[in-house]
Amino acid sequence: MSSVKVVNIKDVEGQRRDPPRTSWILVSEKTVGSKNIAMGVNETDPGGMVPEHMHETEEEVMFFLSGKGLFVTEDEEIPLEAGVCVYNPPGGKHKIVNTGDEVLKFVWIYAPQLKSHRIDS
Repeated sequence: MSSVKVVNIKDVEGQRRDPPRTSWILVSEKTVGSKNIAMGVNETDPGGMVPEHMHETEEEVMFFLSGKGLFVTEDEEIPLEAGVCVYNPPGGKHKIVNTGDEVLKFVWIYAPQLKSHRIDS
């Protein structure tokens, strides 16, 4: 029988990165023992971004809670605001840019989780 795990963001130390942003990893193998998915919250400061990167095998979903920005791929720029959900399949380069004057806040989910979210990383 499995047991439910509960994580409160207030109890998780955010990881500060440059360009200026903070990420809280709430669900992963390291935090709750999950085997297939990871979930967290990102806050990107005004003028900041999540630099261009690619996920070889991971699907990614991002649900934007507040702020304004752009989801930039090799082919398009998708406007971001509260209520927008982006599904990003494996294999494409992308970045997220905060174009507004407040924090761009979003929930992210990876399946499978990134290697860095696993205990053996």
